[in-house]
Amino acid sequence: MKQAPAVKPLYLITTSLLAFSHPVHAQQAQKDKAQAQNGTIVLEQIVVTASSVATNIKDAPASISVVGQEQLQQSGAPDISEALRTVPGLNIGFGSDGTRGISMRGMGRGYTLILIDGKRVNAGLTTMRHYNGDLDWVPVDAIDRIEIVRGPMSTLYGSDALGGVVNIITKKSGNNWTGSLTTEWIQPESKATGTAKKISAYVSGPIVPDELTFTAFGNISRKKPSDPSRHDNIQTPGGSDDYDMTGRLTWTPASHHMFELEAGTGKEKYRPSLASGKIDTSKTSIRRNTASLRHVGEWDFGTSTITAFIEDANNHHNITNRAGAVTGETTINVRSYTIDGKISMPIDFLFEQNLTLGAEYRYEKMKDPENLGKKNSVTNTTGLPETNMWTTAIFAEDQIRLTDSLKLTAGLRIDQHEKFGTHASPRLYLNYDVNEHLTLKAGWAQAFKAPNMRQLNPNWVQTSRGRGCGAVGGPCEMVGNPDLKPETSNSFEIGGIYLQDNWEAGLTYFYNDIDDKITSARKASLITPNGTKYVQQINIDRARTQGFEGNLTITPHHDWTWANTFTYLIESRNLETGMPLSADPKYSINTDLTWQLRENFSLTGGLAFYGKQVDYVAKPETLTAQNVSAYHIANISLKYDPAEHVTLRAGVNNIFDKQPRSESNFVENGRSYFLSLTSKF
Repeated sequence: MKQAPAVKPLYLITTSLLAFSHPVHAQQAQKDKAQAQNGTIVLEQIVVTASSVATNIKDAPASISVVGQEQLQQSGAPDISEALRTVPGLNIGFGSDGTRGISMRGMGRGYTLILIDGKRVNAGLTTMRHYNGDLDWVPVDAIDRIEIVRGPMSTLYGSDALGGVVNIITKKSGNNWTGSLTTEWIQPESKATGTAKKISAYVSGPIVPDELTFTAFGNISRKKPSDPSRHDNIQTPGGSDDYDMTGRLTWTPASHHMFELEAGTGKEKYRPSLASGKIDTSKTSIRRNTASLRHVGEWDFGTSTITAFIEDANNHHNITNRAGAVTGETTINVRSYTIDGKISMPIDFLFEQNLTLGAEYRYEKMKDPENLGKKNSVTNTTGLPETNMWTTAIFAEDQIRLTDSLKLTAGLRIDQHEKFGTHASPRLYLNYDVNEHLTLKAGWAQAFKAPNMRQLNPNWVQTSRGRGCGAVGGPCEMVGNPDLKPETSNSFEIGGIYLQDNWEAGLTYFYNDIDDKITSARKASLITPNGTKYVQQINIDRARTQGFEGNLTITPHHDWTWANTFTYLIESRNLETGMPLSADPKYSINTDLTWQLRENFSLTGGLAFYGKQVDYVAKPETLTAQNVSAYHIANISLKYDPAEHVTLRAGVNNIFDKQPRSESNFVENGRSYFLSLTSKF
């Protein structure tokens, strides 16, 4: 083995070599030299999600943005997804139950893969309704940054990354004890929006200096539901009582080896939106438990990383019949096991190269006594109340420096899926430095999204009272289809990044073509003797999205920063029906102006414009889309450090209390006041 520096443990030494399976302390490897004040675009920060080895954003073979902890805290958003709304190409979509999800480039919320330190979040598999999303399992105090990769990343991450990837990267401990405690309060002006309260904490430091470190973080929060009677009784965001906690030990027994053991638990208890006078009888809650073990080794030929990860998620809820009456309680359990490994090694053959070889195995198991094992009237069969699925993969990625100015990234992943066999996901990406300020980017990738365990099981039968029934109308029964094929896509993008002195700019054109899109049959494919309609998931549609996304940040004075992002969707539609593919706005523009009055005091004002959106009307059998008028939201916030280790943040969200038109079937948070106090040591 080669001689390693003795001044730092391995988990810091290997920062610049680790990729998606181990994103650690990139900010210590290279200081941010060109960072937007609000943290959205950081052009020279090291990132780890866009390729198999760490690189800076300018050289990354993908379109990527970074949101830092500072922006997450100062935004005053009630959750992380709301804080990400300023990222170009990204929209916070909405479901028929008032919950939110992340949609990228008009693809819809189901096409974005969520990671925490490179590990999948699968808790959403336990439910089809009433889920706050995969982003709220980590408190902001513990987040170092969030990396958002827009565009397909199946070459590295396999299924579910067809639209893009959001990777939440937590802080790592060093050789000094540090910590923080944050209290946050969001008070709406009216009951049209629910009050939110939160306490989060983070602590880390050495148990044995340079050998054993400990990190722990957690969060307790409560959000009241919005009042639907103040929004024409449409479905409004519900409330929740949440907590999460995580502990991590990092052991460096020798300078060339690092072991990391982590365990966490969390629970989200949902509080539905109820009309005045109604009593909450809901018992819906999702509990998530995780454990992982990781080893990083530094060898003569390169760096190896092996990760084993277990996630166990339980959805406990009431059983309701088609009329909405409660008939009992049940629990849906999803357990997933993942082991992945890779070797990254520099090669000097013909060209300067960085080659990564890796493999992954994932096994998922679902127990659903409420909906699995039911009689399917097409096959006239029943099954067991549980199902499982495995997939294995090998992948390779090579970053080739063709010239001093031109870099080629080539990748290929081969997935072997238990149900649908072998699938290949290739990728090619070019980065060309025109000069020291301008870099051009262009890439092509194929990606896929495999049907989930429900969709593939012929004896999965679930009741829907409306939107799940699609064109046939509700109520109906939704049933699985073992003959489904994975959705596949061909994607292209071309753009550039410009950086000079007080200017930062980026512009990208993207194009996604999707085949074998999974949708509900447009006619009642099954009808029981008592007249109940059934619909089945089928591969029938093609879809296409294309558009532009960009950013522009100007620093006219060292005390002023003006940051802007925009997204424009040329189209996002189902090519078979002509219907919209998602409820993303035609355009979105975000502009933020920050004034650093003093070293310890700053003001930020923000304005967001959202163009017309589409959604299905209340009677889904008509399949008629509606246009929703454009609207805007304004925010203002301040940050003040009254002492060295104390930070106060306050502000007003949605100053003018703007809402989309009521027939849009979703609402924005109304005018709210937020106050946050952080104490650090």
